[in-house]
Amino acid sequence: MIRSNKSGIWKYEALLPNISTDNQVTLGEGNTPLVKSRNIGRELGLNHLYYKLESANPTGSYKDRIAAVGVSWALEQGKEACIGTTSGNAGASIAAYAASSGLPYHLLVLESILEAKLMQVVVYDAQVKKIKGFGESAAVGSKVFTYIDEQSVKNNWEVLITAFKFNPTAMMGVKTISYELFNDFGGQSPDAVFIPVGGGGLFTGIAKGFEDVVQHEKDARFPSLVAVQSAGCSNIVQAWKLGEAEPVPGDSTSQISGLQVPNSLDGKEVLEVLNAGNGWGESVPDTSTWSWQERLASRDGILCEPASAITMAAVEQALQAGRIHKDSVVVCVISGAGYKDMGRVQAIVNTKNEVPLVEIDSLLS
Repeated sequence: MIRSNKSGIWKYEALLPNISTDNQVTLGEGNTPLVKSRNIGRELGLNHLYYKLESANPTGSYKDRIAAVGVSWALEQGKEACIGTTSGNAGASIAAYAASSGLPYHLLVLESILEAKLMQVVVYDAQVKKIKGFGESAAVGSKVFTYIDEQSVKNNWEVLITAFKFNPTAMMGVKTISYELFNDFGGQSPDAVFIPVGGGGLFTGIAKGFEDVVQHEKDARFPSLVAVQSAGCSNIVQAWKLGEAEPVPGDSTSQISGLQVPNSLDGKEVLEVLNAGNGWGESVPDTSTWSWQERLASRDGILCEPASAITMAAVEQALQAGRIHKDSVVVCVISGAGYKDMGRVQAIVNTKNEVPLVEIDSLLS
């Protein structure tokens, strides 16, 4: 891929929006590890199972790639502030990058936002409001987006919602995941990339990234992209199964933070990829997601949030259905770190034996 001598996502600046070097904000995002499974792959019968650890980004999620480009673009355009909404990770990321750039950040969040994610946002001094019913009601979500659009026009604020529908410029940062994967595999694409899907921006960005790869690299191929949703909020996967071009309507009953997105902002773009035969959809019960979160930690040392662990639940389903086989090169995008949802970490800890307090002499005897 086309690269400069810069680090992180900005090494691919030729394939990103044109932003002057002085306005390129960075906290060290990108260059995240690609780690091969040492135990789970073998246990499932997969010879080439990998994790793309987006949890290693500065604020713990892939959203840092978006924030870096989005806040940089806001500076380039002379915006007075940023405004947006979040289920948690995007808010924490944009708040950090806005703080770094000196831009105020106005944020509307889910009523049920996880406390750990809210604390991350608040510590960066964002101006936050919880919205009653947001994250459950599609109607409330529509009103939130209308308000944000109105305020951005009125005040010369940059809309930073992590969806191509609202900010296609900032979302170009996601493409760099695909560039890195292609380089990680020595100039080849994996067979399948399993991607957690809420609003669909992560999936769409990775798809656009591989479109760039195919365009710029001779003999490069487009991998199968797998859209993974919670069964309680699977508007996109349901539509794909029905052969529809747009997500089916319906509220969310999912308990997976980050995937409770009944307003699938980029759902149409996800379905364009799937309906073109470039991947498929998987919907996963929340119980399977939680089980895999614990298994990833105990068997491969990957402590991620449930919205990331859902990809491994989907890998298991796809293997059983014959969509992948033992020699498929499979990548799970680990989109966020485990500390994003400390309630779930505590739930896992509660299933373990209590840590004993002992005298050191009793161990030496």
